[in-house]
Amino acid sequence: MASLIYTWVNKIRATLMISITAFTVVLCLLQVALRYFTFISFRPFAWGDEIVRLCSIWVIFLGVSLGIRENSHFAVDLFLNKIRSTRIRSLVERALDVSAIGVFIIIAYQGVRYTSTNVTSLLQNIHISMAWFYAAIPVGSLLCLFEYGYRMVWGKSYKQRVLITKKGEQK
Repeated sequence: MASLIYTWVNKIRATLMISITAFTVVLCLLQVALRYFTFISFRPFAWGDEIVRLCSIWVIFLGVSLGIRENSHFAVDLFLNKIRSTRIRSLVERALDVSAIGVFIIIAYQGVRYTSTNVTSLLQNIHISMAWFYAAIPVGSLLCLFEYGYRMVWGKSYKQRVLITKKGEQK
């Protein structure tokens, strides 16, 4: 059941990331193209640049959780590599995961507060609440907590699961 939920969360996240990125690219290209046709009375959308910038917030926060899933974030493991005992190294890695969970809990909490205070704030050129864009902060943080929770309960990162699967297929 957990793997089914995990699979669906990953599909939804990937779909959101692809959709928002595609929308952002199309809108950005349209904005640039419309700048060259001002003589025909076509003008870039006044709200286009705002939407592009704010959609990037969603892509970034969704991407952070994907980086956690694939264990591909930049890490300084100089000190971890010096730990010879696998048991102690595992404990240190768990402690780092717990500290990251603490940070994401704080970010999620502050993101909810920030989003709720901006519900009545509207974008300058289009009447959409800023809360829709700032909601990326708590949503992305909750996805990060979901990834760390999955890692801590099942004990393997994405790369370790992929390697186990590939080893199993080769046999």
